Amino acid sequence: MPHHSTAPDHRRTLRLRRQQMAIYSYLLVWGGVMLGIEIGYFDPYTPHWWLFGTTLAANGAIFLLIRSGLSERLNDPSLTIPQMMIGIILITALLHYSRELRGGIMAIYFMAMTFGVFALPRQRMMLMALFVIGCFITLEVWEYLDAPESKIISLSIGHFGILAMGLAWFVYVGGHIHNLQQRSNEQRSSLQAQQRHLERVNQQLHDAMARLEEVAIRDSLTGLFNRRHFMERIEEELARSDRHQTPLHLALIDLDHFKQINDTWGHQAGDQVLARFAETARSTLRRADLVARYGGEEFVILFTDGSPEDIRHVLERLRSALSALHFNGRPGFSVTLSAGLASWRPDDTVDSLFQRADDALYRAKETGRNRLVEA
Repeated sequence: MPHHSTAPDHRRTLRLRRQQMAIYSYLLVWGGVMLGIEIGYFDPYTPHWWLFGTTLAANGAIFLLIRSGLSERLNDPSLTIPQMMIGIILITALLHYSRELRGGIMAIYFMAMTFGVFALPRQRMMLMALFVIGCFITLEVWEYLDAPESKIISLSIGHFGILAMGLAWFVYVGGHIHNLQQRSNEQRSSLQAQQRHLERVNQQLHDAMARLEEVAIRDSLTGLFNRRHFMERIEEELARSDRHQTPLHLALIDLDHFKQINDTWGHQAGDQVLARFAETARSTLRRADLVARYGGEEFVILFTDGSPEDIRHVLERLRSALSALHFNGRPGFSVTLSAGLASWRPDDTVDSLFQRADDALYRAKETGRNRLVEA
């Protein structure tokens, strides 16, 4: 099914777009850092080429993993946590080289946290928040041990407080958003399951209706069309012949001495004869010919194309095929048919066409049966 083949590609495309946005964001921050170095807000010895080159290389590797589909073997195909950790480590390094901008650079931590809001549950968002705090505390302690005289403890505590409050807000809101997203996904999955169920039920109803329609127009014993359906069709075909002056032929068929077969061999043998006749008719007649059980051992065939000579050949082929069959073992018996054929005339009605075919059938019986008589 197309759904299953295109859905993974669609999700992969979304992941690649998010990864491209992350790379664009790093390039934007890199540009800001280079500008900050030029105007003196960053340490002029900031190794920005090394920092951002390494970061972009790592993101490029993640991009290739997602694009190749290898990441889909993992629990998190988007590699959200590795991407966030890369960003957090970069931001922590930039904090070390920033001067008066430390408070502003800290806000970029929240950009990294935003990346996980729609992808991580609350527990993992909490772990990422602890990772941010751990990186920040490690930086502050290292800087204090390296140059305690230049460290303003109160400012560091203030920065830590702002960072902790911001991270707590992200953990709470991110968890809430993730829960809403999970409920939305569950509802979507439920709706899709219901839709698939309704489609299956609809298909079952369609199949059942088709079977009921087939039962309504078919004879249960022979599988041929029944009399009611045949009468509807002959009305339509006769009207078409009247409009377009196209040929139409009607044959009435009666199985010879059928009552005697029932009396001698039983009704089960009679049913077998009717069923075998139907099989023979289906295999002998042309695809366009319409054959139906008219009642008892009587059958009707409607021919909507061909000359009278063509139709005679078809009916003779059917008569010969039936008479060649053998029923009920040895010695058993064989069956013949009598047929009356009438061709459409411009002034014909259904009744008049049937009447002429019936008259021809009567003459076929009167003149010895096992023959075709044309009106």
